[in-house]
Amino acid sequence: MSRNRSAELGTKPISKLLIQQAVPASIGILVMSLNMIVDTIFVGRWIGPLAISAITVVIPVTFFIGAIGLAVGIGGSSVYFSWLIALKPYLLVIAFLSLGLAFYQVYKKKKVDDCGNCDMAKPSFFKSKFYLWLVTVFVVVMTLVSYYPQIFHSTEKVGIVATNNTDIQTVKLNIEGMVCSGCEENINHSVNKIDGVANVSTSFEEGTSIIEFDTTKTNVDEIKKVIQSKGYLITNSRD
Repeated sequence: MSRNRSAELGTKPISKLLIQQAVPASIGILVMSLNMIVDTIFVGRWIGPLAISAITVVIPVTFFIGAIGLAVGIGGSSVYFSWLIALKPYLLVIAFLSLGLAFYQVYKKKKVDDCGNCDMAKPSFFKSKFYLWLVTVFVVVMTLVSYYPQIFHSTEKVGIVATNNTDIQTVKLNIEGMVCSGCEENINHSVNKIDGVANVSTSFEEGTSIIEFDTTKTNVDEIKKVIQSKGYLITNSRD
């Protein structure tokens, strides 16, 4: 069955989930511990025991500050900066105008009087033409991903064969957080990967998604989990 990975938390056995989630985290903690052990050895050998005592005091404080930073930065970034989504077209205009100005400055013909016979030093990497083109390609790709995600992944429909028409249910979900056609494609692509979904029609202008699915293979709660895992908020649903 093809399911979104986020839905595995409610379907997979606990033992498999524990291995899948705990092993990578344990390896990461082990690497951090080895790094601290090596640091302690070098500090104690070349600086002294007082430095080790200082590290012992500082590390818990550093971890505490880092935990707060992760909680605020990862958990709250989508909330704190969600207002920037409405400004995305204007920010893109500013970005492309800035790139145009940069291209003009880099490729414009310099007059002889501007420099005369002075020696022209080679520009640094961040002022080179290669770096300018690198940034331009990055901006263009990110713009395409934002507005036209279907270019990079096609919407797959999982075919279902319903033995009983009463098993087919239609639900209309009211979704908050969609701001462009890219959001529509993101939801359609994710929901269509669920086994049992027959059709998905999403509109960011109306803030809704109409989904037809086979109740013997999936349910409304699973569909909601997949949509919410993409960062959208479901207010209510109607059958």
